[in-house]
Amino acid sequence: MNKLSLTSLLIIITLGFSSCTQEESTFLEEPSAEDLLKSFKLNKSATGDYSLDYQLNNGAASDKVVDDETNTNNIYLYSSENESKSTNNEGLAIQDGELRISFNDTEKDKSYSITVLDDDIKSSKSENEGDLEYLNSYSIATNDDGIYTLDFKVNDGIAVDFIYDGDRDVYEIHLNYDENASQSDFLQSFNKEEGVSLNIEFFNNAEGSSKTMSTQFSPPQPVIIIED
Repeated sequence: MNKLSLTSLLIIITLGFSSCTQEESTFLEEPSAEDLLKSFKLNKSATGDYSLDYQLNNGAASDKVVDDETNTNNIYLYSSENESKSTNNEGLAIQDGELRISFNDTEKDKSYSITVLDDDIKSSKSENEGDLEYLNSYSIATNDDGIYTLDFKVNDGIAVDFIYDGDRDVYEIHLNYDENASQSDFLQSFNKEEGVSLNIEFFNNAEGSSKTMSTQFSPPQPVIIIED
C-alpha cells in the first residue's frame, strides 16, 4: 500500500512539473519589449522621396500616428500574440526642412528617434539646382545590435572624405568636386552607445575648398541624428 501511494505521488509530481515546464516555456516564447522591433531602414531616393522600412518580430504589432505640428511620425510598438513577423513600409514627407520618426516602445515606456534635417529638393529644385550635384541618395539602417549602416551614392565627379569631429562628437562626410573621382557608392558603419546620440553631417564643399574645419563651410546638409 505504501509503495502504491509513493508511486501515485511521483506521478502527481511529474505531471505538475510538466505542467509548470509547459507554462514556463509558453511564457518565455512571448516577445520581450526589446524584441518588438527587429530592424529599420530610412531611405531617401534621388528624386527626394523618403520612405521607412521596418521589420517586427513574431508577437509584435505597430500603429502609426502623425503629429502634424512637429511632423513627427510616431510608431507605437506593442505585444500582440496573434501577430506573425511582418515588414512594414511607410512613405514619409519632409516638412520645413525637417523629418522626425519616433519608435515608441509601449512595453518599456521608452522612445528612440531619427531626425533628418534637409531641403525638400522636390519643392526647391529650381532654386537650388547646384545642391543636387553632390549627394544622389542615401539610407540609414540598423538591426538590434546597436550598429548603424549608412549607404549612400554620390554623383559623378564627387570625392568623399570621412572626418570625425571629437569636440562636437559628430561624424562629418565631406563631398568635394574632383574630376578624377571614380567611386560613387559608399558604405559606412557606426557604433552607437545607448543614451548617446549618433550625429552624421554631410558637407557639400565648394570647388577648391580645403577641409580644415567644418565652420568654414556652408551649413551641413543633410544632417542625421539618432537618439534614444
